[in-house]
Amino acid sequence: MLVLEKLSRKALVGHRGIPAKELENTLQSIQRAIEVGADIVEVDIQRTRDGVLVLSHDENLKRTFCVDINIRERSWEELKKLSKDGYSPARLEEALELVGGRVGMFLEIKHPEDGGAVLELVESIGARDWVALISFYPEVIGALRGRVITGLVYAKPPGSIPEAKKLGCSLVLPKYTLATQKAVDFAHRLKLFVVAWTVNEPEKARELFERGVDGVATDDVEGVRKALR
Repeated sequence: MLVLEKLSRKALVGHRGIPAKELENTLQSIQRAIEVGADIVEVDIQRTRDGVLVLSHDENLKRTFCVDINIRERSWEELKKLSKDGYSPARLEEALELVGGRVGMFLEIKHPEDGGAVLELVESIGARDWVALISFYPEVIGALRGRVITGLVYAKPPGSIPEAKKLGCSLVLPKYTLATQKAVDFAHRLKLFVVAWTVNEPEKARELFERGVDGVATDDVEGVRKALR
C-alpha cells in the first residue's frame, strides 16, 4: 500500500495540494505539489446535487472562487462553467486520474453520506492501493472498515487514538498541537501511523518529525522540504 509505504519513510503531505503557490483543491495545485516533492497529496470532497464528487473544503465557493454558490445545491453542469485566474472546480475522478499512483493520496470526506460514493469511485478507478480515506466522522470510518485504508482526523483533546484503533484505522491525523510525544508514542504502540496537520513553519515540522510523527501536512511542501534539507 503506497500511502503506508510513504508514511513508513516519513512523508510530507500536500495539504489541499500546495495552497502557498496554487489555488487549493485544484488540479494545478495537486500537480505542483507532486512536482515539488509531496509524498502524499490531500484533498477534500464535496458532492453536487446530481451526485458528482468534486474537490472543495467548503460547501460554498465564496472563499475560493469568489462566488456565493453552494456546491451541494448545484449541478456539475453549473459548477464546471466557473473560472478564476485560470482555475476551475475539479471532479474527484479527474484528480485521481491525474495522480495515477505517482504519490499517495488522502481523500477527506466532509459529509458522512458521501463515504460510499467516494469508495465506489476509488474502486472503479483501481486506486485503492495508493489512496486512504480520512474523515472527522467515526461513522464514515466505521462503514469503510476493511475495504480501504482509513484514518481518523481530530482537532480537540484528548484526541481519538483508541477510537481510531477500534475503528480499524491505519493512521490518525491530529491537529499538530495534539501530536505530543506521549500521543505519538501511544499511537505507535497501537500500530497507528501519525500525520500532524497543518504545519507551515519548517522548524515546527522538524520538531514533529524528531518527535516521531510519520507525516506532516503543510500548505507549502516546497518551502518546508527545502528547509528540512
